[in-house]
Amino acid sequence: MTGISPLAGIRSYFYVPAGREDLVAAAFDNDADAVVFDLEHLTPDEDKDRARKLLAEVLATAAPKPVLVRVNAADTGLHPADLEAVVGPALTAVRIPKAERAREVRTIARDLDRLRAERGIARVIPLQVMIETTAGIEAVRELAEATHLVESIGLGEGDLRADLGTSDDEGLFYSRARLVVAARAAGLPGPVQVTFTPTGSLDELRASTELGLRLGYRSRTLLNPDHIATVNAIYG
Repeated sequence: MTGISPLAGIRSYFYVPAGREDLVAAAFDNDADAVVFDLEHLTPDEDKDRARKLLAEVLATAAPKPVLVRVNAADTGLHPADLEAVVGPALTAVRIPKAERAREVRTIARDLDRLRAERGIARVIPLQVMIETTAGIEAVRELAEATHLVESIGLGEGDLRADLGTSDDEGLFYSRARLVVAARAAGLPGPVQVTFTPTGSLDELRASTELGLRLGYRSRTLLNPDHIATVNAIYG
């Protein structure tokens, strides 16, 4: 971890599909602490090139709040094109999805650091590593310590639920707790809680986020701007 992280104190992350020009234009018009432009799951393959060009323009100038980009995983072969497009003055951090192997995190870290240096960006651009599978849970300590650029880890539960064959909170307790332990043992802040479904109710959001807080999580990613105030209040 490199001094005071630019991710410190972030309570809410708001996902924005990078291929939707209308949504990218309005990305900062909400009360989320940070924006995550998504080049992975929320951007279909046929839209990725156009999305990269759009983000290159957005990230070329200063932004009003921290900006992360979720790139494609290292094993897809798509992350070099993602980084080539998005490493710019406004990029705060890179979010890595579906992390399972420390060497893949280090590959992205090397590519990121090389581009940053080539483009004259003096500050460090850190990584936020997302754990979304049972293989990732088993390797979480190694992932948290893969490189000095890792300054945050987080949990995704869609693929994880399928891997575990569970659909309830009890089946996820070990994985959730292990992520918190690994983060703190690595000297990182409490991790990012799983993205909340955009159609969920405020009562469901409140109960789920309060559980995350009790477990040791310190922020959450959202898809519905109406959910931001509740998460900010709980993780405030």
